[in-house]
Amino acid sequence: MPIFKDNYFTNDSYLLRLSRLEILKKFIHEWVGSLSIPGEIVEWGNKAFDRWQEILQAVKERKGSTNNFYAEQKDADEKTFKYYLKCKRLLISQFSNDLPKLKTSGISGRFPRNRTDKIKSVEKLLRLNIRKEEKGDSKILPENFIVQLRSLLEKSNSINENILANKENGTEKKVAKQVGIFQEDSKKLRTLYSWALMTWEPDEPYLVQLGFAVKPKKYIQKEETEEI
Repeated sequence: MPIFKDNYFTNDSYLLRLSRLEILKKFIHEWVGSLSIPGEIVEWGNKAFDRWQEILQAVKERKGSTNNFYAEQKDADEKTFKYYLKCKRLLISQFSNDLPKLKTSGISGRFPRNRTDKIKSVEKLLRLNIRKEEKGDSKILPENFIVQLRSLLEKSNSINENILANKENGTEKKVAKQVGIFQEDSKKLRTLYSWALMTWEPDEPYLVQLGFAVKPKKYIQKEETEEI
């Protein structure tokens, strides 16, 4: 049986909270009568462990899903930016003596460091190719190169959209729900503890069966002396 160090419920780790609620579920019905525990608290104590375990698992799965998306995005972005740089090197070698054309294509400067600006650089090159085609001019890159670059970019953007959607509709909501349940259970534990102390002293060994720490008598005596 776990031995709890204190009853500062808001400071519980998530695993400590799981232990408190697990032992509470197991023993709360044994003390309903002798402690006159209200039905509302009994009902909560009977369901709290399962609810907390369920939300812990849900958040874990959501975070795992998000991590998978990030790994996929990293791989997709590497391929997209690597291919873009190949196109850039090709254009630089092709138009090295035509600086205006290099500036127009947006490849004359350094490749950006952050993802957003990198994506913009790729999109700019693709838009330029479209404008050339609409004007009837020759494309700056062969069609198969453009198709490959556009395909890679679409995959990068698609994965990024999945990440944003997962955050907005999944992970962040689950985490917020987890925090709410933790706070609610902290209040319920404080209420149950106060209720138990109406019958028991803080050094009652059976407090552990409700998920509480048992205070040594020397600390209780010290507190009583300070109050006097």
